[in-house]
Amino acid sequence: MLIWLINRIRALKQHIDKFRILSMLLGVLIFGSIAFSYFEKKGIWDAIYWVIVTITTVGYGDFYPETTGGRIIFVLVALGGIGTIAYVVEQIVSFSTKSALKKLFGSGTVKMKKHTVIVGWNTKAEEAIKELRNENEEFLVLGSELNQAELNAREIPHISGDATKSETLDRCNIGDAKTLMIPLENDSETIMIALAARKQNPGIKIVATCEEREHVEMMHGAGIDHIISYAEISGRLLAHAVTEPVVVNFIVDASTSVEGFDLKQIKVGEKTRLADISLSENEKVIALYKRGRFVFDFTADVMLAEGDYLVVIASLC
Repeated sequence: MLIWLINRIRALKQHIDKFRILSMLLGVLIFGSIAFSYFEKKGIWDAIYWVIVTITTVGYGDFYPETTGGRIIFVLVALGGIGTIAYVVEQIVSFSTKSALKKLFGSGTVKMKKHTVIVGWNTKAEEAIKELRNENEEFLVLGSELNQAELNAREIPHISGDATKSETLDRCNIGDAKTLMIPLENDSETIMIALAARKQNPGIKIVATCEEREHVEMMHGAGIDHIISYAEISGRLLAHAVTEPVVVNFIVDASTSVEGFDLKQIKVGEKTRLADISLSENEKVIALYKRGRFVFDFTADVMLAEGDYLVVIASLC
């Protein structure tokens, strides 16, 4: 609560500073225009034009003060306006530089929506990013020990910080995020991050890897929706590679959308027949997901309900 209050005070101070600068500039413009128009007997639009030309140091010379009052106004406008313009330019340059540095070092904030937050930077995160990019999904990487040089070179947006802290999650705009992906090797850290994220965004979908089989139930209790038990899956694939290597090749190829073919899901939006769902020529339904179970024996006339899923295999060639 204290950190939130401090951040709000800082944000309010920045808004006050911007308002003060704009007020000063507007004050110089109004005062200078009215005074110049009065002393030099010029129209108000000519006076506004003269003030703008003066404070921007353009100085065309088509209007210049001929009276003592006008010359005094010129001095006041030049001193006040030029200084204010210089300060505004300095603030703009400073803001741009700070924003660039924050983005470079991952210390800023993002305004993404419906994006995926990936915690940690490792081989699993790299592979996940390849798939997300292929699907045109927005994402960012979050972590306290990131290789920022590598991430910047690959043009991967990132936020540096402790993923268990609410302030860090706020900078990731976790409240508007669609998915949180946690491909870490520390199950305890995974659980803590999931709890922190779920508190700030109850509707976010959380997917994570699990290194120890006995931690799966705890992860479910922490609100993780999909758990990939790395040890179990890799063990099964190793066994199949000995007895059924073609099956392993199929699974590996199907798990990527970069080459070969891809498996994807299509959610049914309303009650309809399977035959009435439009698919492209390279797509084929291989399974249905109805009421929490897969169905492999079906015909084109089968009725689908809202919320059912089609499992589709698509050729990428």
